[in-house]
Parts: sequence; structure tokens; C-alpha cells
Amino acid sequence: MASTNMMKKTIALVLTINLVFFGFTVAQAPPPQALTCPRDIQACVDVLGLSVFLNAERVRQCCTLVAGLDAGVASVCLCNAVRVNILNLLFVSVRLGRLLDLCRINPPTGFTCA
Repeated sequence: MASTNMMKKTIALVLTINLVFFGFTVAQAPPPQALTCPRDIQACVDVLGLSVFLNAERVRQCCTLVAGLDAGVASVCLCNAVRVNILNLLFVSVRLGRLLDLCRINPPTGFTCA
């Protein structure tokens, strides 16, 4: 009888200690968002030409490039790439907005590519 009481107390102590230690564990933090533009951003600039609606594969490649970025960073990266590489700036903001829509990226409120 005494050994079963001692066994119950030991099990209760072990379980209590386990609960206390498991209560102190912390989940691993998610990796930080990438803060830099990808080097292959030229694929997105190619999409912003006249063939936005014709070449779905290029749109997918571009969206894959910016998928890991924060919406604000992705918007700025695409805007900078467009300004550097496209001389005809007519309708660039419309095209950029369409590309952001296709990639399901919501630019920050008030964002304009100027």
C-alpha cells in the first residue's frame, strides 16, 4: 500500500515538473521578411511591356520573385525597376497597378510610382 502511494506521488511530481518546463518553452520566431529587391527583377520589367495579358508564364515568374517581399517593399522595387528600365513612362503606373493586382499585392495607401 505504501509503495503505490509513493508511486502516485512520484508520477504526480514528474507530471507537474513536465508541465512547468513545457510552459516555459517558446515557439521559434518566423524568419524576417526580405528587405531587398531580388536581383532577377528584370523579369518583372519585361512583364510590364505590352504583353502583360498575353504571357501568363512571365507574370507567374514575376509574382514568384516578389511573393516573399512585404507589400511596400515589393511596390517600391517594381517602381524603381520600371523607372530605370522603361523609357516610355506613359501608362507605367497603370501597368504597375495591374501587375500588383495580378500578384495579389496591395501597395500601401497613397503609394504612387513617380
